[in-house]
Amino acid sequence: MGRRLAVLALAAALLAGCGEKPEPAASRVTAVTGTLDLARPAPAPPDAGTTAGHRAPATASTTRSSLAFAGRVQPARSTVTLRPARGPAVTVDVAGNGSFRALARTLQRGRNAFLLEARAAGLAPWKVDISITRR
Repeated sequence: MGRRLAVLALAAALLAGCGEKPEPAASRVTAVTGTLDLARPAPAPPDAGTTAGHRAPATASTTRSSLAFAGRVQPARSTVTLRPARGPAVTVDVAGNGSFRALARTLQRGRNAFLLEARAAGLAPWKVDISITRR
C-alpha cells in the first residue's frame, strides 16, 4: 500500500507541473537603440508588418547650409556615422553616456537625404533616414 501511495504522490507531483510555462530567459540586448531630436512624421501605411511604414524619415528644415542635431544611442560604446545620399560617411563623436551631436554639412537647396547609423559589435545596427530641407 505504501508503494502505491508513493507512486500516486509522484504522479500527482509530475502532473501538477504539466502546463506550466517555462521561466522566460533573461532578456539580452540584441540591437543598438537610439533617439533623435528631429521631427518624426506620423506613421506611414504598414509595410512588411511594421506600423511605422517603410522607414519613414526623421525631418528638419533650415535656411542655412548646415544643420546640427543631437541624439542618444545605447549601448554608449556604439559607433555612429552620418552618410549623405552622395558622399562618404562621417563619424560622429559619442559621449560616455551615449549622447551625440551630428552636423549635416553642405546642404543644397531643396531636399537633402542622409542615413544615420549606429553600430556595436554583436548587435543589429540602428538606422534612421533623415530628410533635411534647405529653403
